[in-house]
Amino acid sequence: MPPEISMFVLLGLMIVMFWWMSRSSKKMRQKMADEREAAVVIGNNVVTTSGFYGRIVDVDGDAVTLQSPAGEETVWLRTAINTVADLPLGEAEEDAVIDGPVEENPAESETDGEPKTGSAWA
Repeated sequence: MPPEISMFVLLGLMIVMFWWMSRSSKKMRQKMADEREAAVVIGNNVVTTSGFYGRIVDVDGDAVTLQSPAGEETVWLRTAINTVADLPLGEAEEDAVIDGPVEENPAESETDGEPKTGSAWA
């Protein structure tokens, strides 16, 4: 195969590859935009692109009112809504299971009140 033809074949393959990558990227962005639009429903718990968790209480065009877990309401752009997500809360202290008594000051010895030797905190 002459070098000119192989160069044109490689150039053609590169053009096809760039077109395919661009097309798949557009499809992915459209799919993400559709998922965001589906998330904007009153009552959904959502997270914004900046990491704010809230419940949608009102939608007015491009303005979405989110209620924080503390009860305060803030207005966000519709495009700032990232996805539906529940508030990531840890286990409450009264729900936690404790295996035994909790020491109030583990750095002190129980017998003489002196700090334990070899402790990094002493």
